[in-house]
Amino acid sequence: MDFNLISFGEALRNIRGELALTLDDVSELSGINSETIRRIELGKVIPKFETLELLSLAYKQDLNAMFLKYRIDDCSYFYEIKNRLERKFDGDEFDTLYIELEELNNCIKHIKSPFYKKLIEQLILLTHAVILYKNNNDNDESLNKLIEAIKITIPDFSLDNYNSFIYSSIEIRILMNIAFVLNGLGHKDKYQEIMEFCISSVDSNDEMYPKLCHNLAGVYRRNKNFEKALKFSNMEIDACQEMGNLNGLSILYYGKGIAEYKLNKIEYKKSLETSIVLCEAFGQEELKDKIISNCREIFSSSFI
Repeated sequence: MDFNLISFGEALRNIRGELALTLDDVSELSGINSETIRRIELGKVIPKFETLELLSLAYKQDLNAMFLKYRIDDCSYFYEIKNRLERKFDGDEFDTLYIELEELNNCIKHIKSPFYKKLIEQLILLTHAVILYKNNNDNDESLNKLIEAIKITIPDFSLDNYNSFIYSSIEIRILMNIAFVLNGLGHKDKYQEIMEFCISSVDSNDEMYPKLCHNLAGVYRRNKNFEKALKFSNMEIDACQEMGNLNGLSILYYGKGIAEYKLNKIEYKKSLETSIVLCEAFGQEELKDKIISNCREIFSSSFI
């Protein structure tokens, strides 16, 4: 059984700080050597059941029950980081991805499961790649990171044979980002080809399905095929609502509104207004400002 010892130790230090206790105070109250307590708080040792029982007297909490919450086996800590990454990816919040990147690097130190170790390695490389091409405009190095990530689980992968494999959800996420980077490098046909392959490779209940719909809707908008753009926009909105994945709806309604506008459908205003309301509801201020700016360029300087 594996634990995130660093996060558990940080939680202990925070509790001790709130109680205004020194290490020596805790030692006196619990009978545990202060050096042992310090090592536990630094995440250097796995504390024994008996030790946590005694320390619970000083920290005024059931530390054994608390310690179980930091199990890596139940993946709660890992999925907490992953969910925050998803929210940032969906909300175009790339400037603070280094926070999750650092947490993933800490997390991987305390996991022994080969499956989750590979999964975290892939997420680390994916996050690093996103930072490279979104924040640093370094598409070449980003592409190298993404290919390295996908080869962790598909060693024979290449851009020439990518359509020969069956992909997991995280692998589809990486492949989708490979398509983004290729688009940035000017390979627009390859971008669309990979995106269409990706959506043909996932079920409609996969978490990647609405994201792929969103990007394909964007492809068809740029190709001025607004009927297909609206079709994929509606498909992604339906999928997100069915999954209860509401954070990404703001950008989806924006894409729907643009397609409707190009097709001379009067519903476009309602879709764009819904997009902005959802940004406000989910605290997506950067995305809201971007949507408003885009709308002002498309429609008029007086928009909103």
